[in-house]
Amino acid sequence: MVVSSISGEIKGKWVVLLEQRIIASGDDLKEIIKESQRKYPNQKFVLAKVPEEGAMIY
Repeated sequence: MVVSSISGEIKGKWVVLLEQRIIASGDDLKEIIKESQRKYPNQKFVLAKVPEEGAMIY
């Protein structure tokens, strides 16, 4: 995924990825993890913080 193609709705938020899809996003990491575990039990997720516009990634 290219940062320039990320929707403004999720910039600066936490996202939960499952099989290269965003399945949850939000500001409260614990809440989106709990929501993801409820919807997709026994799955392994990738958690990431989407950079805000203008953020540098090293």
